[in-house]
Amino acid sequence: MAAKDKKTEIIKAGMGIIARQGFNSTGIDAILKQANVPKGSFYHYFPSKQQFGLSVLDHFAVGIDRIFASFLADETKSPLNRLRDCMESLVARFEINNCSIGCLAANLGQEMADQSEEFRQKLANIFQNWIASFEKCLEEAQETGEISDALSPAALAGFLLAGFEGALLISKVNKSPEPLTNFLNLFFDTLVKPLELIGNGKE
Repeated sequence: MAAKDKKTEIIKAGMGIIARQGFNSTGIDAILKQANVPKGSFYHYFPSKQQFGLSVLDHFAVGIDRIFASFLADETKSPLNRLRDCMESLVARFEINNCSIGCLAANLGQEMADQSEEFRQKLANIFQNWIASFEKCLEEAQETGEISDALSPAALAGFLLAGFEGALLISKVNKSPEPLTNFLNLFFDTLVKPLELIGNGKE
């Protein structure tokens, strides 16, 4: 196995375990067993467990960014529909895992933000990048006249992330996607209702 592939395999193995049981409860031995690599390989690529955790976050964020790009750059659809499709695709992924795993970044935010400043800063950057992606799409929706100019794309983007992550937590507890779908329906059908619906009196 190539060095790059081995490192990626260790990260993927650790990400799956951390997503299920948290960072502090995840032991290096469990990661090595899952990745089927010797202990020396772990410390060859990662000087500490913390650096490994930060690498897991980077890998996770790259994956999410790819999902966002695949939906939000699709110019065959309107900006608002792109954004809704993107968020609904995340709900579908959550359902595949039986509503049990949640968002790795949010999970680690709850666990590690007060324990490690390095973790907190990385998580803050990840969340800010997500908000920026949403904001850009919402700005395009305003430019095309799809949503009202009275709405603040920055505020809406922050609210979308905060509301989605909160609904995700409740969905995880309830083992049901209903809180997530309810939030998205309220956000897209009421808060940022397309202008043509308002103009037709369908408020």
